Amino acid sequence: MTSDHEDQLVPAWLALLVLILLLAVVGLGGWMLRGLIVDEGPVTPETYAVEDWEQKVSADPDNTDDRLSLGFAYQQNEEYDKAVEQYDLVLVEDPGNTAALYNKAVIYMQTGEQKLAEQTFWEVLEIAPDHALAAKALGEYYIEKGQYKSALVAVEPVAEARPELADLQYLAGLCYEKLGRTDDAIASYEEALRYAPDLLEARDALTALGAE
Repeated sequence: MTSDHEDQLVPAWLALLVLILLLAVVGLGGWMLRGLIVDEGPVTPETYAVEDWEQKVSADPDNTDDRLSLGFAYQQNEEYDKAVEQYDLVLVEDPGNTAALYNKAVIYMQTGEQKLAEQTFWEVLEIAPDHALAAKALGEYYIEKGQYKSALVAVEPVAEARPELADLQYLAGLCYEKLGRTDDAIASYEEALRYAPDLLEARDALTALGAE
């Protein structure tokens, strides 16, 4: 006979599934769980999510939230074509859905379609200029190419609007430094360290600039 407490326990895979679906709501991408191996083959929380959301969408095809979650479940299961198809259907009904756009851009970047990713991240920022994840993705993309002016255009507005985002402060500082704007670089690095004192990249950059 089990206790009341034991009856209320949630299976571990279900708890993980709920976390995945919560991430889908806010449009985060690139987050994956490893699956469990059972007699019938690999079964993962993503597989459970796909089956669940396929049923929900089949029952209510006009529910864009469910369709967005199905797209995210496909994305986590690395079924990228199916994920993009679902996101596109969401965008037909809701062209300003930044979660669908952001997740599409992440997929494009993961699959090597960098120009499409770049374009789609910018679409996100046109709708939501303070979208930190899109700004960071573009900033890192341009910095890797040595295109610091473009990186700053993407990062600077969000870093100014949300100074507590240390990663963006650091990226802005790096762009300023590369563009010869030393005072601005120092200010951004110091702001990054204000919110993330353990951000070694910012501390090392200040030291190199003789500011610490």
